[in-house]
Amino acid sequence: MPFYKRGFLYLIRKRGKSVLLLLIFLLVNSMILGTNMILHATESTEAAMREKAGAKVVCEISDTAYPITDKEAETIKNLAGVTSVNRMGRQSAYLTDFAPVTASTSTEPDNLKVSLLSYDDMDTDSPFADQSYRLTEGEWITPDTQNAAVINARFADANSLQIGDTLSFEAESGKTVTVKVIGEYLTGNESQQENAALAVYRLENQIYIDNTAYLELFDGSGFYKVSAYTGQPELLDPLAESIQGVLRDKADVTASDALYQQMKAPLTQITRVVSLMRLLTFFTGTVIVSLLLCMWMRNRQKEMAVFISMGEQKIIIFLQALLEAAVVFLIALIGSCGLGSPASSWLQDLLLSSVETGVSLQVSLQFTDIALLLGIGGGVTVIAVLLSLLPAIRANPKDILSRMEG
Repeated sequence: MPFYKRGFLYLIRKRGKSVLLLLIFLLVNSMILGTNMILHATESTEAAMREKAGAKVVCEISDTAYPITDKEAETIKNLAGVTSVNRMGRQSAYLTDFAPVTASTSTEPDNLKVSLLSYDDMDTDSPFADQSYRLTEGEWITPDTQNAAVINARFADANSLQIGDTLSFEAESGKTVTVKVIGEYLTGNESQQENAALAVYRLENQIYIDNTAYLELFDGSGFYKVSAYTGQPELLDPLAESIQGVLRDKADVTASDALYQQMKAPLTQITRVVSLMRLLTFFTGTVIVSLLLCMWMRNRQKEMAVFISMGEQKIIIFLQALLEAAVVFLIALIGSCGLGSPASSWLQDLLLSSVETGVSLQVSLQFTDIALLLGIGGGVTVIAVLLSLLPAIRANPKDILSRMEG
């Protein structure tokens, strides 16, 4: 009779033992699958964090006489590892059709000007990003914005401006540019300013524009600050060195991934705990399954000795035992796919309740999780079968039969 047929008949005959082994495999597989799913979720979350956490290199000029040029900013943008840059400009200009907000009676030019602050993206590296200022209406400047402005709500009220209206600026050089109002904001500190403050220094007269309008109005003025972002925080230091080589001594270059490290810390802790749980599950499962199979194989030593005496190869005996365990394991694997999600949710709630973190894990069953379970669980099965059969295979069949008869 072929060994595979003997194996299936043995499982049917020993239903009680098969069910017990199935339950053990089901528990071990569910734990392994649950930990695999959480580890997969942490990897996906960490990858998303790299893009959103703002790992960056900040370049700020040390002398206003030597700004960062648009060409240098473009060179930085093209460096390996840089995903985007945020150019920040700061200049003052006159309003052609409206008046700045001021309580001063000074006739100085600065009391007739507004302060223009330019960004590629106000969602990063701006007072709005760190929530110092708040947008009250409309939207802020994004990388796709052109010839637009975000103005102070009190400036808008003083000049009867609304979202969609336009206003024009004139630089000292005589160049003009017209922008469209797309948002309004408040700082919360407008009422705390001194009346003697000149218009250009008042918060109401801080107007945020995109760099398309900025370069058109102040061509050649450059930028006082540039932030280079990367999705690979581990490359920050080499990237900072490359940027320093581009700017030389004209700017202070600082690598910053504080937010990424802050967000990553609890995630790293979860990963370590779950990895340890998976390792312990692997060893515990191997030990329990091995002990159970050892007890069963001890009762089957006579059967195996008879087969070996009849000329059956030892590898066939091993394959039969492996087939029996593998069939039970595969049935348990199918069942654990149904129990894996509840198990991972329970583990996730248990871990996140003991770790203070704002990280949200999206746990879901993936094909890679099942494939990993197949590899780890298969390893448990092979090792357990080998350990349980080793005494019987190494012993002399005559000694086994004589011991059994005695």
